[in-house]
Amino acid sequence: MKKYLIFSTLVILFFLFGCEEERALRLQPAPEYYQGRALLPNGQQIEMPESDRAAIIEMCQPDHAIPTIPNGERRWLGTITLTQPLTDSAANANFPTATFFTVENKSYVQCQLDSITYVTKITTLPESLNDAQYAAKTYPDVSKFRFAEPHEYEHFAQEMQKPIGNEPYPERKGIEHTLFHITMPFTGEFELTFTSSEGEDHLKIPIDSSHPPYLSIGLGTEESDDALQYAIYTSQDQNNYQEVLRPKHAQISQMFGAKTAPQLPSVLVPGHEYSLYSFTFMKDGTAHRQTVSLTYHEPQLLYGKELNEQIHHKLSSQRHVIFHDLALLGTESKDESFLHHVGHDEMEFIFGAIKRANATAYAGKPAPTPYVTLFQGVCAQTFDVSYDGADVYVTNSETGAHFKLLREDAIKWYNLFEQNT
Repeated sequence: MKKYLIFSTLVILFFLFGCEEERALRLQPAPEYYQGRALLPNGQQIEMPESDRAAIIEMCQPDHAIPTIPNGERRWLGTITLTQPLTDSAANANFPTATFFTVENKSYVQCQLDSITYVTKITTLPESLNDAQYAAKTYPDVSKFRFAEPHEYEHFAQEMQKPIGNEPYPERKGIEHTLFHITMPFTGEFELTFTSSEGEDHLKIPIDSSHPPYLSIGLGTEESDDALQYAIYTSQDQNNYQEVLRPKHAQISQMFGAKTAPQLPSVLVPGHEYSLYSFTFMKDGTAHRQTVSLTYHEPQLLYGKELNEQIHHKLSSQRHVIFHDLALLGTESKDESFLHHVGHDEMEFIFGAIKRANATAYAGKPAPTPYVTLFQGVCAQTFDVSYDGADVYVTNSETGAHFKLLREDAIKWYNLFEQNT
């Protein structure tokens, strides 16, 4: 799919993806400033070409979202993450992660941006995923649950005795009859609730579609330097059990009397809390009764007006401005020496000053730093900056249209960006 397919829907994208179109500001979807990496069912990771990055932006338009996913097994085709290396920060997701799957031979993409989750039905896949259909992994549409078999209990106990971490290795002990196996959908999360007289604690187990759809969980203890703690140990393949889920107040002096729930359903109803274990522990000479329960949470799919508003609010607030001495290729590191990132206040001023600029028929001489690029949501726009005496001009790099800043904005522009150069 070529880039022009994106631009045919600009009017929608301007609002939904936080783009601006006000006089001089005509930000457009900018797949050229993204990098895209796909994780395939065979474990391979591939880089996405610009045409596929553009297609993903189109497919994740929130106005396409559907309220529910049809029942049936889901065949996972791949998960694509788009990042903006020029503006990325650890605290900011720049674009929804896109997970592609099929149900009954119909294709869908689940788009996830922080806590916002939505699904759209699609007719074609990004070209890079076409071959993934032949290696797709199958996931259930529900969370299935079963007690471990006796030989699996024994294996769990043996795995827990293996040294993990750094020397001196803590002594781990798995409580054999507490082992359960879960077959998982590729979305949602599990929540463990620990309840005792000391209070209640909640721990989350997010589901990662890039991992196998299996999870084994068992109760155990870990002792080191005369300190004893209890925890839930998990494994994707029934080996090692290195993942540890421990409540805040898990240090004890003794554990005894661990019991598992006598009955559990084979399918976990979303939102329902199921008791897994109960046991007694001693702490500071006092006996406490502890229960551990498990809840499966389906992702809450947003659609319609609520989704549109949340996406617009989320992405329209993601702004960034870069001055640069050279033209951008889009995939440079944000630490390149020719890039000059501005702070939040300066960024807000630049957006405002360019919005207020008036069209003119001419421009000045190129500024010492001749380019400025504005990013907002999935959109971007580059201007050539020029001066004529005390006047400041910005020229749309795509169209060649010139705009002159208001007098007071030009003065502030000089004070902020030129007085120390």
